[in-house]
Amino acid sequence: MKRSIIMITLLAVLLGACKSEKKINSYEDIYSERPTVIYLAPVNDKAERRVEKYPADIAYNNEINTAKAYLYQTLSAPLIKNGYYVIGPVASRQIDESLNMTSKELRNGDLSAIRNTYGIDAILMVTLHKWKDENGKKTAFLEYHMRSTKTNVDLLHTWVMAVKQVSTNLKGDPITLSNDTRFAKRFDMDNGTAQRSFLVEKVNDYILRDLPTSSLRRQFEKDQYKNANPTYIKYVWMDGGADVQNCSAEEYESNAFL
Repeated sequence: MKRSIIMITLLAVLLGACKSEKKINSYEDIYSERPTVIYLAPVNDKAERRVEKYPADIAYNNEINTAKAYLYQTLSAPLIKNGYYVIGPVASRQIDESLNMTSKELRNGDLSAIRNTYGIDAILMVTLHKWKDENGKKTAFLEYHMRSTKTNVDLLHTWVMAVKQVSTNLKGDPITLSNDTRFAKRFDMDNGTAQRSFLVEKVNDYILRDLPTSSLRRQFEKDQYKNANPTYIKYVWMDGGADVQNCSAEEYESNAFL
């Protein structure tokens, strides 16, 4: 009996530790500032290119270049679905040229001039730190950072270790899945490029759909009672769905930066 009580208590502690913050706590400044207009800064791409060491490896370089472009192109959809107004690509390009600000200045500097000039409420910056390939498994290390142009505070700051788990046969060779084949055919991509692009689109949707619904919608007030995503996330896409777990800062940083 005593052992059962101990086991139940331990389970309760573990469940409590895994329980995430409510959105009203995780996104407190979004609820107080109520941003509606978002500008997508160009992707800050720090992933190593083999073109620097292996210029003949055209296939690999094309894979990660296309994935980066697809990452940026699919950022707006989940934000729009949540009711935000996202600055279009042409206007975003013009704003980027006129700002003449480095990624470091966007991440740490004063953004009030952007608000005063363009009426933008928040800037979303995504950093692609690294691609890692192991036995056909593709892993992207991403950082999502949204800042207010009103107060310069962080509205969202999340690190994601995103994994595309590739099934293998008895010999250990990667198996081409039907979902990957359809995605590749739809966008006229090779299979490796399709896997990377599919992964970053899924992660974009998972991270950005977690934001509170825009204050322009009635759902905005109800969202504050839902649980928010943790700050560090391990997102693993397997055939048929995603497995999402908490990821420690140590695990993320040791894999992304070492």
